[in-house]
Amino acid sequence: MGFKSLFESQDLTESESRRSLWAVSWMSFFWSTSSLMVFSLLPIFIIDVLGASRAKLGLIEGVAVSLAFFSKVFSGVTSDIFKSRKPLIAVGSLLSILVKFIFAVASSVTWIFAARSIDRLSKGIRSSPTDALIADISQNLHRGQSYGLRQALYTCGAVFGSIIAAILVFKTDSNYRLIFSLSAIPALIALILLLVFVKQPKISHELPKQSMKWQFSDVKYLPSSFWSLLIVAFALMLARFSEAFINIRAKDVGWPVEYLPLLIVGMDLVHAAVVYPIGKMAGRHNLNQLLFRGVLVLVLTNIVFIMTHDIVGVAIASMLTGLHMGMTQGILSTLVAESTPAELRGTAFAIYYFSSGIAVLIGNSLAGHLSDILGSTGCFVGGLCFTVIASGLLFLRMARTIPEARLT
Repeated sequence: MGFKSLFESQDLTESESRRSLWAVSWMSFFWSTSSLMVFSLLPIFIIDVLGASRAKLGLIEGVAVSLAFFSKVFSGVTSDIFKSRKPLIAVGSLLSILVKFIFAVASSVTWIFAARSIDRLSKGIRSSPTDALIADISQNLHRGQSYGLRQALYTCGAVFGSIIAAILVFKTDSNYRLIFSLSAIPALIALILLLVFVKQPKISHELPKQSMKWQFSDVKYLPSSFWSLLIVAFALMLARFSEAFINIRAKDVGWPVEYLPLLIVGMDLVHAAVVYPIGKMAGRHNLNQLLFRGVLVLVLTNIVFIMTHDIVGVAIASMLTGLHMGMTQGILSTLVAESTPAELRGTAFAIYYFSSGIAVLIGNSLAGHLSDILGSTGCFVGGLCFTVIASGLLFLRMARTIPEARLT
């Protein structure tokens, strides 16, 4: 137990694997709770309190989120090199706790930019090893269901954090800085769960090579199915700009500022409700077809955001956003895990997140500029274009895999 357990690995029984999986999933719950206590309020804090433009908001969100993706490259590869996931997860968790106090004392957009960047950096450090750890733990379990469980609790944590934020806005008379400070508590609980309850299984050797050491040239062992998935994911991530733009759209059509966190609550409730059942379906249905349906939902989502001019329409579009996330998030992780050997799982997630980080940076920056030019619907016009492209690429991937399947 404790810090010593960060560096231990062992063969796990099925019951130990299940306990560790639940512990990792609850860690995700508390990470998400902590984050949403800040981020459900941060866009309004940046624009209304600090007076930043929407273009600056888009730049902050794009750079910060892309930093999270880029740091996932370092942490994913490092976890493969040392064949240990927990130490990096612990470092990311500790940074997540400390950065909340920077949000609390920030007095300028520059400070918020720094805090947002560090927070996403900490998320990136822990994310790739966590995704790889779930695949390691669930090697004797249903992998799609395992990712579905983690994503469901992660999303429930977002709901819980948003509700707490909404309550504290009323109770503290919109004392954002106090709320940001209190958000460190659930992040601390997540770190305790990692130290006490999560066990690291030994990473199996699956590659057809003699050396057990990680080498850059090992990337050649990643199959073509992984690279084609990467192309689809890149196009999809261009359309997945920050939820901050949903809040701005809602505010423009008359949604009360004090109830904005509840909009995220509704979106995340839908996300949480569907992600675990979708994960269970992954064992009985074609993963690419499930992903395709989820991408089509995002096409519809952007259309509704563009066409609507009232709070009911924005609420419906937000629920559709949650449906899309629930239908695709766990499936994407499962596809990455299923298409890669154990020794390169951290590296595969690192490459996936690196590619996604570039897409998110581009997508958020474009969303901010389109919103300044076309109004709050502008980002959704861009999102619609990129989602249509992603659906076309995924259709081509599916058409290519069907003949391959018939030959095997």
